[in-house]
Amino acid sequence: MIDYDYLRKEYITCLRDKSRVYMITHYLKTYDTTVNQTVPFQLFPRQQDLCQALGSANNVVTSKPRQAGITTTVAAFISCELALSPRESPKNILIIGNTIDLSQNMLFKIRDFLEQLPWWFFGDDFYNDDISAPADMHKLYVKRNDKYVELFNGCKIYAKSSGKDASRGVSSVHWLIVDEAAFIADGVDTFSSALAATSTGGHTVMISTPNGKDQLYYETCRRAELKGTDDWNNFELIKLKWIQDPRYNRFLEWTKKNPETGEVEVVAEPTLDKLGNIKYDEEHWEKMEADGWKPRSPWYIKMCRQFNNDSKKIAQELDVSFLGSAANVVEPEFIEMQLKTNVREPLYKDKFVDDTWVWKAPIEGHRYLMSIDASRGDASDRSAIEIIDMDGVDENGAPILEQVLEFHGKRTGDELAELAFEYGKAYGWAFAVVDCIGGSGDACVLGLRNMGYPNLYYDDPNLKRYTMEREISSVQTTDDGKVPGFHSGSVRFQMLTGFANMVKTNEFKIRSKRVIGELDTWIYKGEAQRIDHMSGCHDDTLTCLAMGLFVMKYSLNKLIEAKKRDVAFLKALSGIPINGTPSEDKQTDIKDKYPTMFYTNRSFEQSSFMGRGELIPF
Repeated sequence: MIDYDYLRKEYITCLRDKSRVYMITHYLKTYDTTVNQTVPFQLFPRQQDLCQALGSANNVVTSKPRQAGITTTVAAFISCELALSPRESPKNILIIGNTIDLSQNMLFKIRDFLEQLPWWFFGDDFYNDDISAPADMHKLYVKRNDKYVELFNGCKIYAKSSGKDASRGVSSVHWLIVDEAAFIADGVDTFSSALAATSTGGHTVMISTPNGKDQLYYETCRRAELKGTDDWNNFELIKLKWIQDPRYNRFLEWTKKNPETGEVEVVAEPTLDKLGNIKYDEEHWEKMEADGWKPRSPWYIKMCRQFNNDSKKIAQELDVSFLGSAANVVEPEFIEMQLKTNVREPLYKDKFVDDTWVWKAPIEGHRYLMSIDASRGDASDRSAIEIIDMDGVDENGAPILEQVLEFHGKRTGDELAELAFEYGKAYGWAFAVVDCIGGSGDACVLGLRNMGYPNLYYDDPNLKRYTMEREISSVQTTDDGKVPGFHSGSVRFQMLTGFANMVKTNEFKIRSKRVIGELDTWIYKGEAQRIDHMSGCHDDTLTCLAMGLFVMKYSLNKLIEAKKRDVAFLKALSGIPINGTPSEDKQTDIKDKYPTMFYTNRSFEQSSFMGRGELIPF
């Protein structure tokens, strides 16, 4: 006999539980890789938190490690939503993965869970004497293939690969699921296009492991953490760590290096049984991590070995770390070192140019280099001006190379030339290098020439053989036989890697948090391992600094040394000892012929920006 009263009560219980936890744990099964068999779907505490969020929030984003069962949990939740959906208000599900295989995999999971549910969930059309039997599959589906499923109650499931056209042909989406969002190329465009297809009151679920600080997934997680502020993006963030999974935290240990002895200390969690299960205590775990302890377990150690102890893969797949999970050109520990040791809040800004930050005023007697990167003119591109003190001194009196001024904003070539002229003038006619690769800096460099800027870099063809020593007899700054600006695109890789090494070795001191932000998204791309920024990000300040430092190292320093030799030679011809003091007339004559190269000879109060002297405290 079928107990219809029991079935009615069960249905109402499942319907009222918006988290679908009861329905999942009572009627669904899943495959457990740790025991290699199908088992009842017992949700772990954080998986239950995810289901609660799915049932109460419109938008949910998860950060998760490998094999956390989050995709499976979401698939189980969606299958319950579909089974309980009435015919008069069917639901449309759009699944977008970074590959079609990934989205199809979730569709298959949803389909499998639907087929596990007993017939009575679907109504009288699926009558069966065995109340525990699954529904009649022939009646359950109207249409079914690897990319599309239509159910008897009008619900539809679409599996699509990423791209701007991923949502084409799909409308009134009630659940938009984006799987491995951090790995979707042009993720922001893909997501924005798909979001337009969601119906009023539709839900969004974003799932991924980290892939550096990408513009879609990382930014969604970052802003989701700002709940309660004006910058919150209406996403509920559910964080999951491997340590919260009872399958993986068995025989858990904590390790920390003793700063005094250098030895690694180990603390083992008490086990509850022979299987190594431990007490579930998130508060205790958070305190241990806050105190500098790192967790490990036999499962974690095994997974690290499977990844060949690759720090990027471990950060990405196990530690749920945005830093270190991408192929960063400069490793996270060096970025962190620059951030904690060297980065400063600006002391001043140009009153009329908010995008200009100043860390140090010009110092009399110091030499400065000004590197200029003009924008290409597209909507997202920015121009950059970086001024570097070549004679900087740290608090201990040691010589350093450091940023002293940075402009990063939108300006036309002519406008950029005006800014560069005034800033360069303020810093003792700083030696100016303009990036003219591709023609983007032509207007700027011509503007500086027309205004008579005295210390402009002219391209040196010998940079193509940048490690070759050469003799230079004189300093030429007005020879029209050379092309003004930096045109040596063939040395791009050497230029960028050289800059990266100077950052790692702390040879160059980064003061700007804008530069640090670009370093976070500066990666090796593609099979060719080309150095570039992540999709949707920028590297304007990085390439600007790299160019200036490269010219300083392989061209400018040699020009300075050659000039010193020329001055010594002239002194010898004039009968003046190299260390002697010539007469005033002869000294003036030498300076006229070979003026002191971009040495600042004015105090900060005598300098001005844009002719206004409008520097204000930051």
